[in-house]
Amino acid sequence: MRAIGLVLAALSAFAFAAPLADVYREAKTALEGGDAAKAVALLEPVIGEGGAAVQLALGVAYLRTGRAGEALPLLEKAVVAFADTPQAGNALAPLGDALRLTGRASEARAAYAQAAKIAPALVNGRYSVARLLELDGAEQKNPADAARCTLEAADALFALGAEDAAYFAEARALFTKVAQGHEWRGEATARAVFSLGEVERAQKHWAEAIAYYQRTFVSWVRYPHWCALAYLRAADCFEQLGKRDFAIRHLRELVRKADKYGALPEYQQAKQQLHAWDE
Repeated sequence: MRAIGLVLAALSAFAFAAPLADVYREAKTALEGGDAAKAVALLEPVIGEGGAAVQLALGVAYLRTGRAGEALPLLEKAVVAFADTPQAGNALAPLGDALRLTGRASEARAAYAQAAKIAPALVNGRYSVARLLELDGAEQKNPADAARCTLEAADALFALGAEDAAYFAEARALFTKVAQGHEWRGEATARAVFSLGEVERAQKHWAEAIAYYQRTFVSWVRYPHWCALAYLRAADCFEQLGKRDFAIRHLRELVRKADKYGALPEYQQAKQQLHAWDE
């Protein structure tokens, strides 16, 4: 799993002498653009010159290129350097990622907890809460509790996608974990499959979202709430694609199944939408 856990904007506003300032700025731009390998190539030669800011940026770049072991000592140094400063949470969250990805879950938990405490309302604090929920899920003995924690973690990461689309990939990974976990088969699976549709819909991947919604109401009929929502979402996606006739078919199918869905608010929503379309 690719670690994200940071706010790239927080890596700005450090004062460097030229030409280091230009190198740092270019590396930050590369990270923001998703080219972590370029950021690594730019920052490695100047690691001894830029202090904690460069250590933090290079540690993040290592995380994004799957080199958590190399990121760890740099992020540990950055956390010490930024202790008791506004940057502390920005260093602690990726440190938690590096620790988690290298199998040091208890230490990761401590780092995330500190980050969440320092800035609970900011992105890194909320990200850390999501990762704490994920760790909770991994420690649960009861499958239902494990699924609940994992889904809550995925929901929290999904919510961050509005601020940085990269978080959608992290949410997708956890929803997929639940959707594919045989020990969690049941409503958790239905919710996870529906939520995968939500991830795609949030990114305007209409066709991909429809596939997940259809999978929900075809395969998980035992859970009418998620099925009814899936019908509505699929209809919306077809409308976004300019295929209202397909949208109407989905809403009509929902309305026809009054025995299953008639008591749900989604049933009335479908009828209202059909009426608005004079259907």
